[in-house]
Amino acid sequence: MAGSTGSDALTYPTGGGFRIEGGRSLLLRVGALAVFVALWWGVALVTPRNLLPRPPAVLAVLVADAASGQLFELVYRSLRHYVPGLLIGSALGMGVGVLVGWSEFADRTVGTVAGILRPVPPLAWIPFAIIWFGLNDRGAAFIIAIVAFWINYYNAESGVANVDSRLLEVGRSLGTDSDFRLIRRVVLPSATPELFTGFRTAAGQAWMVMVAAELLGVPGIGKHLWDAANFLQMQVVIAYMLVIGVLFLCSDRAIKLVEARTLTWR
Repeated sequence: MAGSTGSDALTYPTGGGFRIEGGRSLLLRVGALAVFVALWWGVALVTPRNLLPRPPAVLAVLVADAASGQLFELVYRSLRHYVPGLLIGSALGMGVGVLVGWSEFADRTVGTVAGILRPVPPLAWIPFAIIWFGLNDRGAAFIIAIVAFWINYYNAESGVANVDSRLLEVGRSLGTDSDFRLIRRVVLPSATPELFTGFRTAAGQAWMVMVAAELLGVPGIGKHLWDAANFLQMQVVIAYMLVIGVLFLCSDRAIKLVEARTLTWR
């Protein structure tokens, strides 16, 4: 009995053990941020302020813009095209990717066209965004959707194409006779990790492209950042670069939580 108790104690950490590990992780994160700020501040001390502002100047911008409400207004304006672009592009990319990964006919037809269009940079579509949608949220969402589409397309196609053939045989032997049912009951559950990876990657890339998409003149964080850069207001530029970074971390963390709950069976 004593030996069994000792083995369990080694195999299953106590709550205190989890708290210690969590505390260490938090200390490492805080320490890394502290080192980053210290290095930034040190370099800024020997650099002209118009080239690299010091952390207090950047913090002052964030505090002032948060107090005036401008920070939250800019975030809201950016989310108005970021969210629709990400969701629509991801949904279409996953759908087409699953189709191409499953069907040999779709691979030879749709996959061929996709292979031709894939190398075209997303920013090359900006003239079409202006002509088709205008200088508005829909135009910016279109550019973001293109980025999200390709990332999700290739992850979905890869996830479906790499499904274990033995799982498909088991599904057929259990009476799943139609392609639709086989995809829904076997293929999609097996490819779900790849789908989440694609969506997480697209969510991060979309934040980067959002800044370029707002060059169309659409109000948001990106346009505000570019306007500040034109007037050499580098403290504003860095402040909103940090805002984009925080937004990315929040969105990535949210997707991770959903993924963990969805894939509890793994």
